Amino acid sequence: MPGPPGNPLLVSARIRAGLHTQDDFVIAFQDKAFELGIDATVTVRQVRRWESPAPGWPHPTARTVLTALFGRPPEALGFRRRVRPLPPEAHGASAPSRDEGAMRRRTFVSHSLAVVGSATIPTGPGDVLPVPGSDPLDGIRDVLTGTVCEQEPGTAESLRRDLTEAKRLVQACGYARLAQQLPALLIRFEHPGTALLEQRALDLLAVHAYHVAATLLLKYDDAASAWIAAEKAAAAARRTENPSAIGAAYRILTHAIATVGHRRQAVRMAITGVDRLGGQVNRSAPDSVAVFGALLLRGAWAAALGEDRDAAAELLDEAERTAALLQEATNRQWTAFGAGNVALHRLSIALALGDAGHALQAARTVVPAQLVVAERRATYWSDVARALHACGRTEAAVRALLAAEKAAPEEVRSRTVTRELIGELLQRDCAGRVPLLRALAHWAQVPA
Repeated sequence: MPGPPGNPLLVSARIRAGLHTQDDFVIAFQDKAFELGIDATVTVRQVRRWESPAPGWPHPTARTVLTALFGRPPEALGFRRRVRPLPPEAHGASAPSRDEGAMRRRTFVSHSLAVVGSATIPTGPGDVLPVPGSDPLDGIRDVLTGTVCEQEPGTAESLRRDLTEAKRLVQACGYARLAQQLPALLIRFEHPGTALLEQRALDLLAVHAYHVAATLLLKYDDAASAWIAAEKAAAAARRTENPSAIGAAYRILTHAIATVGHRRQAVRMAITGVDRLGGQVNRSAPDSVAVFGALLLRGAWAAALGEDRDAAAELLDEAERTAALLQEATNRQWTAFGAGNVALHRLSIALALGDAGHALQAARTVVPAQLVVAERRATYWSDVARALHACGRTEAAVRALLAAEKAAPEEVRSRTVTRELIGELLQRDCAGRVPLLRALAHWAQVPA
């Protein structure tokens, strides 16, 4: 059986990043260097040395790329700076004589000149100043603000296929991949050019595309950009005059407005959408039922953020009655709406209202395995962890977070609220009585 790797921190970070071979590492390193505008390369031989027991201290440009690639400083990847040995006096040795001191000074000067002569002289600011990393969401923001070039929309089939993949990624919590793919999709709605779809059909697809963009931006706490995307979804929905499209757009607009801090306006937005869609809701129109119910849940959440308990309870109860119109839990219109999702919102809303005890009661009514979307399952376990933490149950909270990480790793690692929760748990468990917490913090890249 092979022994443990020489530099387990770097090996672990590589594998957690999905780079399963050293060749994958080389390709990812070169891609990241190109993305940062840094002229830096690495070979498999160099990677092998970095993953050895004596990895050395990488060159400044390599350190910049490694930090951007793995999201942690070189020290956290197993690299160690070279430490100068202490002078003899520090170990209790006698001071040198005058002649010995003069000889040592001459030796030191000669050595220093040699070091200066062999040193790499900076040729640009990147050699001595940190290079700012790029934000993976900048591409989406560029499209939303109109600062990118036009692109042909492609065929109707390719638009629908790419949009379906984007919807799948957001519900599977594939946020990194989605951030890469989404700009090329969005720009096709920003500049439709000679679209092969009629305007109304294009607008119906645009509602969902901007909905995905706003959802991803909200996941990364960019509510301002999410509001722009949600407004674009609402504008496209209004042009279609399709009640279900309007309801879907108003749902994400409610989310964005509430996250910015305008909770009363968000509730009014949700109620406006509910009124527009109400006449379409019946058992024979399950898609309308799903959109209607999801909008009610978003309105209840916004009301809870505004500490309006009565409105939150009323909208939750109406959502529960609406869920009864669906025969089974589905993912119609990409809403994941159903009785389980209503119960999950009761848990989230109790937390928003500061009632951890009621949140845990609500959690017992949810069967996580029956939640049809990975993002919903991860949200359930994360909310349970928050409630347990509020009740002082640190070890149980960590186990719940591990379940969330298993359901959707990127949902745990990317969400600020979850990373903050891990940090709070670390502070509470300062004695290290919960070893799994340190492993979880390492995976989520939260400093221990």
